[in-house]
Amino acid sequence: MQGLRPTRAVLGLDIGAGAVKMVEYSRGTIRSCALSLRSHAEDSSHDTDAGAIKDALLQAAPRARRAVVGLDDADVIVHRFSLPKDLPLAEMEEQARLQAGQAAPFPPGEAAFDYVAETAARQTQGFRMAIARSTTVDILCRAVGLAGLSVAAVDVTSFAVQGAIAAMAGRDAPLAVLDGGHRCMRLTVHSGGESVFQYSQPFGCAQLAGRLSSAYGLSGGDTHKALAECALPGGGAARIRESFLKDLARHAARAMQLHLTARPNTAPPERMLLWGGAALLHGACTALHEELDLPVEAIRPPAFGDGAGEFSPALFGAYALALNDHV
Repeated sequence: MQGLRPTRAVLGLDIGAGAVKMVEYSRGTIRSCALSLRSHAEDSSHDTDAGAIKDALLQAAPRARRAVVGLDDADVIVHRFSLPKDLPLAEMEEQARLQAGQAAPFPPGEAAFDYVAETAARQTQGFRMAIARSTTVDILCRAVGLAGLSVAAVDVTSFAVQGAIAAMAGRDAPLAVLDGGHRCMRLTVHSGGESVFQYSQPFGCAQLAGRLSSAYGLSGGDTHKALAECALPGGGAARIRESFLKDLARHAARAMQLHLTARPNTAPPERMLLWGGAALLHGACTALHEELDLPVEAIRPPAFGDGAGEFSPALFGAYALALNDHV
């Protein structure tokens, strides 16, 4: 029925390479949120996530026990295909299963997949499919279960973020969104209510953590804690941070140039939103603005509530996952 939306509280759970991010969302507002560092950020697997999830639960003290869990892009194969329009549902499911079997680089019996409709032509309907190993999904769900939560859905975090940004941007002027993550930098450009360009490369806050660890002899845990709490050591650490931000800005400028080259007849973005761990770094928006000559700001969700004061741009992926349960 038009106008009805789910009102049950749900958790968005973004399990990243460096931290577990949690946002509780209900009735259009953020109730609580937390960021829990993983004990061995570079070497941890999904088997070790239960402890970090429990730590986030202690911080956030949410009412919700249902979680929408995100898969990282590295765990997912994206496959696009088209089918004739008006296929019966059973035949569409069978065709999708065949597509997953052909696209997956592992036996079909080991694949977990889902798909959504995208653009349509006169005679065909296009689909986007996400494929992951069943064991990857099972391990992730098992960690969530060990933490005392139930899995409401498994999504791809970057897909959820694209959907949340598209909803926020609407049909406004083109918008660039930069994810300064732990291991990867991702640029997405939105225009006309949809994502029109994506680019990613291996560069992220792990590089900054490595530079600080080498310069100051910090343990991995102390370095990641300093980054998460914006408590970087003084003195030369500022120069290391500034050097990292200049590299980030140069990589972002190159990605923007690739977008302009790929889509020469479209209007360039008029502003940029920054999220992920890099958005927590002092001077990040300024460095990007100076390199790109664009207004740059850290992202903030439109939904606020009791937990809004604790929200940081690093948590936007978790927010987007929770939001997906309500749209």
